[in-house]
Amino acid sequence: MNKPGKQPRRRLSLPILAWPLAAHLGTRLDVAPTRVSLASRMKLLLVTGLYVAALLWAYATIVSPAFSYDGCTLTWPGGGAMVWLITLALLPSPLMPYSLLRPSALILWWLYIAVYIPSILVPALTLSMPFEQLLPLHISLLLCMVFFCFVASGRLLAIPRIAISPALFWPTFLLIWGGCLGYVWLNGRMNLVSNILSLFQGATEYTIRGGYHDLVLEVGRLLAYVVGQLGNALNPFLMAWGLVNRRKFCLLAGILGQIVVFSLTGFKAALFSVVILSLLALLAKRWWRSFGLAFTLGLIATIFVCSIADHATSNVLFSSKVTRRALVVPGLLTGFYYEHYTHFSPVGLGFHFARDEDFVGPANAIGLAYFGSLDVNANANLWAEGFAELGLPGIFAFTILVALMIWLYDSISARHEQLLAVLLAVMPAMLLSNTSPLTVLISHGAVGVALALYLSPLPKPAKAPEPETEPEQSPLLPMAETVV
Repeated sequence: MNKPGKQPRRRLSLPILAWPLAAHLGTRLDVAPTRVSLASRMKLLLVTGLYVAALLWAYATIVSPAFSYDGCTLTWPGGGAMVWLITLALLPSPLMPYSLLRPSALILWWLYIAVYIPSILVPALTLSMPFEQLLPLHISLLLCMVFFCFVASGRLLAIPRIAISPALFWPTFLLIWGGCLGYVWLNGRMNLVSNILSLFQGATEYTIRGGYHDLVLEVGRLLAYVVGQLGNALNPFLMAWGLVNRRKFCLLAGILGQIVVFSLTGFKAALFSVVILSLLALLAKRWWRSFGLAFTLGLIATIFVCSIADHATSNVLFSSKVTRRALVVPGLLTGFYYEHYTHFSPVGLGFHFARDEDFVGPANAIGLAYFGSLDVNANANLWAEGFAELGLPGIFAFTILVALMIWLYDSISARHEQLLAVLLAVMPAMLLSNTSPLTVLISHGAVGVALALYLSPLPKPAKAPEPETEPEQSPLLPMAETVV
């Protein structure tokens, strides 16, 4: 009960989202991350070390024994070499963002955990080339990861908005989304129905992907572009908007769109994107202040949960789909690309824009060299693709390109709902671990994501709290109306 003569303390309800603007239009924004203590940096180092240990354990005991035929061989280097590898893997961790103050924090942590660390460790365990020849790759990756950390903590640009009312934005967006769905249905309706039926008859996603590849060759590349925008930009926007603003219709519409994309293409990321977005929304809202720790610990737990599930079911299905595919294969392909294009000349950038059906791109060349078939499309991460296309300078060139993408996206998101911006960054971030950044930017929806966020309506202005109230809450959450 409140004492007589004393006003009751006001509490804040926490619906979702808003971001305090740091400057006026036409000036630069300075939304610098808060200062992180040395103890917090040491926590990052310790937790990252636990992740390295978990990844090496899973690779040695589960992945390599089951998938050595697929390139996941295991030859432990000497003690000194292992110390060098682990040191390289851990060096960037104290520089990584500790809190989720910008969408770039999510992107950097995914690139660090799923691309950088595996690309340092796995090639040394699998390749037959001398260990010393990996040093240029190791040093280049370290410099690139450190560069990412500095870019993500830099000052942002104030990008003027084009104010679009919800009455104009939503009909336009839904018209584009519906048009893409209609185009996919008209060109792939027979495949959609047959693919769904085939799943109940024992077919796998790889069977569906083969049929989708043939369909693209028959219909034209436009279908692939439409599917890329639909699965990585439009549907995720609807799902993210639904999760952030509690709009069930948007969430269900996005899920329906992703089911259509999976039924046509067999891309698992489309099918499980709603689960990934939901988990990251929870992580971002509850553990934003220690996001790096929570994210890394979550992946460590995922590795062990998959191993337990495999033991319970007497197979390696879960570790194969998660640990191997998401956390090992990016590093494995970095090694394959580096070894192959150390002996062959880089292919250049021109093939991205060529229409020569006889040209064998890096992904198919690696498929032939290491998996024995030109039909294997071994798409790889930004650094592997950079080396294949331009050699060592390509690693740095693609790093600069991705850093520019991150910087611009952070700048756009500074005037928008941050949780929405974080969730929209999920699909492009995941794609960067297994696709060229040029492809992610144009074909796989990164530009579409940025445009959707840039043009989306801003949240309604919220009332400022009373001076006495200083809640400990995420910058991803708004200062909502006060209630008694």
